[in-house]
Amino acid sequence: MTASITIFSDVILPSSIIAAGVRGRQIRRNTRTPAANGRVRINIDWARTLRQYDLGIVPMLISAWQTLEGLHEVTEGGAYGLLMQDPKDHTVLVAEGLLYPYNASALTGTIGLGYGVPSYRLHKRYTAAGSARTKDRLITRPLASPAITRGGSAVTLGAGAGNAAVDLDTGIVTFVADSSSTVTAVTVGATTQVTLTAALSGVAVGERLYLSGLGGTVASTLNGLSHAISAISGGGSNVYTLTVATTGLAWTSGGSGYAYPQSTEALAWSGQFYVPVHFVSDEIDWELARSGPYDGRLVAGPNVSMMEVPE
Repeated sequence: MTASITIFSDVILPSSIIAAGVRGRQIRRNTRTPAANGRVRINIDWARTLRQYDLGIVPMLISAWQTLEGLHEVTEGGAYGLLMQDPKDHTVLVAEGLLYPYNASALTGTIGLGYGVPSYRLHKRYTAAGSARTKDRLITRPLASPAITRGGSAVTLGAGAGNAAVDLDTGIVTFVADSSSTVTAVTVGATTQVTLTAALSGVAVGERLYLSGLGGTVASTLNGLSHAISAISGGGSNVYTLTVATTGLAWTSGGSGYAYPQSTEALAWSGQFYVPVHFVSDEIDWELARSGPYDGRLVAGPNVSMMEVPE
């Protein structure tokens, strides 16, 4: 599922509205087909759970209700989305927070481990008590400065080697390379040999080399991807044999090799997050639950629902 609703990242549901009262539901979509023998065949239609929140179920003060009306107005009645914190689930502990390798716009590798690529996506792991079964939820809207760990050590958020940056509008974590080196030769074939000007520290046989900027017909096969290393040779241990096949292709010039987190390194995170939501209906109903002086009036909203926007 891909979001088709633009989320206003600067529009956030105030905690005062949540404190006034909220209820919700977790929604999945399965197709259930009964059979003549009494059994039921179930097909999973949605691969993820979506969350719905009902607001205004408890009468709130005029000031809080007008805040809710303001959100409905600025989002054009739900044409645009906003952010809110789930009142029962908005925190990720380091044991629950996993980074999933993200390369060429797709998840790859093993969740919670490096894959020799720069980018990773935040996930929260849910576990069934007393079981090894788990479900991983993509988190796209972390709060500022989530804590990232690599091999159990804190990662600095910055621009230095081995640092990382977090995009708060996507939840994508991008690492700065530990080291890099210029490509001086590429030998194509059933396997591929890449020669760098110098060896990359921390990259060994069985791990992965990330390549970018190579010219020639090898570009579409090698650029922007990490490749498994089957051997390292050369006097400076700077010749990397990769398992990827490039038979019939050619390298013309340019390119660099990079060292990023490897599969021997656990990648985790902790912090808090928002849920992107939008008003389900173009209309919001209200009723005056308590009359009297203006400042003391209470307003209830029997039909103010927000649905999670899948991103």
